[in-house]
Amino acid sequence: MTIVAQLALFLSSYSPLFGVFALLQSFGSGWPTPACIAVAIAGPFLLAGVIIGAKLGLAAEDLTVSSAQSRDGDALAYVATYLVPFAAVAVVTPREQAALALFVTLIAVLYVRGGLFYINPLLAVAGYRLFQVVTPKSASVTLISRRSFLPSDIVVKARPLGDYVYWELRK
Repeated sequence: MTIVAQLALFLSSYSPLFGVFALLQSFGSGWPTPACIAVAIAGPFLLAGVIIGAKLGLAAEDLTVSSAQSRDGDALAYVATYLVPFAAVAVVTPREQAALALFVTLIAVLYVRGGLFYINPLLAVAGYRLFQVVTPKSASVTLISRRSFLPSDIVVKARPLGDYVYWELRK
């Protein structure tokens, strides 16, 4: 996966949070609010670009599923990080705004360093689910799919998005 696609997934995963920041004017009424609005609006379009790119990208591979487990809870845990900034205090002073910006930056660094670009609440909204798949060679990979259930011992067509992350291609 290219750095552009990873950046697009990253920004799209944060777009709901930036929408909330814009509504609450968390960083003040100056230029930060329109910037938050821009990220919030751009997020779904960036995600659509990644989805289209995944469908048109590299040649598909046959991915044999020995076993699969849903990882939808990962997206819920990620969304929980949205709640922490609002549970603590009202963000009014420049000092509190800086603390919130630092917290969001820390979450962003953990997200990027951990290669968690596939954990994205907008993917769930678009109908995609995450599965941890074990292949016959005992490799463990993450599969992004529209399936609600992924049975064992099937072969799916998928495109690699990065190290150990695949996008299932279905008509």
